[in-house]
Amino acid sequence: MKQRKTLFFCKIAVFVFLSPVKGEDFFTYTSSGGITYTICEQGISQINLGEKTLAKGKWLFEPVDWMFIKGGRRDSSWQLLSAKLQKQAENSVLVSQVYSGAKVYFRYTFKGEDLYIESRVENEGEKPIGFSRFGHLTFDFQANPEGIMPVWHISYLQVTGYGCFHPSHLNRIAGSYSAGKDFGVGLSPSGRQFIRTLFLWDLPDWGKQEIKNPRHLCYLVAEPIPAEGARTFQMVMRVSTRKDWQHLLQPYQEYFQRLFGQVKYVADYRLLAVSHVNRNVESISPENPYGFHPGFRRLDLVSGTNAFCDLLVPALKKANGQGVLIWGQTGTDPRGAMYRPDFDVLPPEVETNWATIDRNFREAGLRHGVCTRPGEIAVRINWKKDGTVRINPDDSWHLNLLWQRFQKMINLGCTVFYLDSFGNSWEDVKIMQFLREKMGPEIQTFAEHQCDVLMVYSGAYTETDFYEKGKASWVKETNYYPRAGLRNWEIYQWLVPGVQMVSRLYDIHGTIPKDVLPVERFFYDHRITPLVADYRLPERADFLRVLQEEYLEGTNRWKK
Repeated sequence: MKQRKTLFFCKIAVFVFLSPVKGEDFFTYTSSGGITYTICEQGISQINLGEKTLAKGKWLFEPVDWMFIKGGRRDSSWQLLSAKLQKQAENSVLVSQVYSGAKVYFRYTFKGEDLYIESRVENEGEKPIGFSRFGHLTFDFQANPEGIMPVWHISYLQVTGYGCFHPSHLNRIAGSYSAGKDFGVGLSPSGRQFIRTLFLWDLPDWGKQEIKNPRHLCYLVAEPIPAEGARTFQMVMRVSTRKDWQHLLQPYQEYFQRLFGQVKYVADYRLLAVSHVNRNVESISPENPYGFHPGFRRLDLVSGTNAFCDLLVPALKKANGQGVLIWGQTGTDPRGAMYRPDFDVLPPEVETNWATIDRNFREAGLRHGVCTRPGEIAVRINWKKDGTVRINPDDSWHLNLLWQRFQKMINLGCTVFYLDSFGNSWEDVKIMQFLREKMGPEIQTFAEHQCDVLMVYSGAYTETDFYEKGKASWVKETNYYPRAGLRNWEIYQWLVPGVQMVSRLYDIHGTIPKDVLPVERFFYDHRITPLVADYRLPERADFLRVLQEEYLEGTNRWKK
C-alpha cells in the first residue's frame, strides 16, 4: 500500500439516457437471474429486467487528476477518438477504446448473476495518471434506494480527499449495495491487489437532497498509472431481483476473504471493566501531582493501587470478566495531547506500582491493559503545549519507536490495549498489520475507529448512545444506537468471522423507560462485548455473570 496525500473532489454532472444504437455494434446477454445487459462501443449502455429498463448510460474511462486542484478544469483535449466491440465468447465481449491520451480495453465477462469488468489502461501520455474514473450509469430504482451508497457534495469531497476512498472513516466497506423497488445492485472491487477504490452514487439534484432517485454510478480508483505504463483494474457488478445485502455483497465477501483471509487475533467475548484514572489539569496539586481521580484511581499511591486491585479483581472474578482497560495511566499532562501518544511514559510512582497490578491480575487469571494512541507522535507546539503528528507507516524508524512503547507495556504485563484516535485510514491499517505481526494473536486490541480491513487485525471499540423516540429526526424507535452502526457491524462479522467489538453506554438522550432492556443485554443480543465502568462492576457482577452465561460458551463461542 502506498501513502498518498493528494486531495480529491468530484465534478457533479448531469447524465442523459443514451438511445440504443441498432445493429452489430451491440452485444446482449441475459444473466441467470433474468437481467439483460446491452453493451456497445461505449460500454454498458442499458440494463433491463424484462421490458423494464433499470439503467442506461455508458462506461468510459477518464483520468481525473484535474479534480484534485481547487478550481481545476477538465482537460478539453481529452476525448474518445474511436472504439470497437469484439465478441469473444457467448458470455464475453471486449471493447477497445482509443482516447487522446490512452488506450483502454474493457473485457466484460458474465458468470451467473455477475458481470466482471476488467479495465486495462495504457497511459500514452508523458505524465502519470493518479486517479481514474470509470462510468457512468444511471440507475432508476423506482423509489429512494437503501444500502451502502457513498455520496458526498463536491465541497465536502474537496477537503476530505483520500478520506472518501476505502479504507477510511467515510468509506469503511469497499463493497457497495443498493436496494430499490424491484431489484438491487451489488458492487465489489476484484482482482488480487488491495487498492484505494470508491463507488460513487451521485444524487440527481443536490438542491433537493431528499430526492435520491435516480442515482448516477461511477467507479474511482486512486492508484497511479505511470507515464507510458499500464495498469489493470477489476470490479464486479451484480444486478439481482434478490435484494438482501448478503446476496448483493457476496462477490465482495469472496474478494475480501481471498485478499485477507481469516481474523488474525483470538477474540475473548467476555466483559471488560473500564477505568478512567486521570482527571483534569485543575486537579493537579502538590498532593496530587499527576491529576488522578481520588481513591482507588490514585495509581501513583500504594494505597490507591491496592484499593484498585481490591475493588476490581474480586468483582471481575465474580462476573467472569476477562480484565480491565485503564485510560489515563500517564496521569493528566498539563501539556495536553491526551490521550498521550507516549503512553508508556508512566509517572515513576505509577511504574513502580504497576508490579502490584500485574501480580494481582495475573494470579487471578485476568488481563490488564492501557489506552494507547498508536497513530501519532507527540511534538512540542510551544513552551506550554504539545501537539501530535501522524506516524508514517512506511518509515521503519517510526514503526520501531511505536513498537518499543508497546513492548514496554507488554513487559509490564499488559495484554489488552485500547487504540485511541486510530483505525479509520489506509495508514492505520498498515500500522495495525505491523503491530499484529509483532504482537501475535493473543494480545487484545480495540480501535476507536474501524473499517472492514482493520477488523482483520484488531477488534473495534464503539460508544453506544440511547435515544428516546423524537429526540433526533433520524431516530425511528426508542433504543440504543452504537456509533459504529449495527449494519456495519453485521457486515464486519460476515466478512471476517471471529471479529470482536466492545462498547459502553455513553450519551443518554431522553429517559430510558423501565421496560427497555438493560444495555448489556442489548450488547449481547448483537454480539458486542460490554465495557463496564469500574465503580459499577461490583454491584452488577452477579447479574452480569448470569447474563453472560446465556450467550457465551467458554470465552469466544456464542450460543446464539
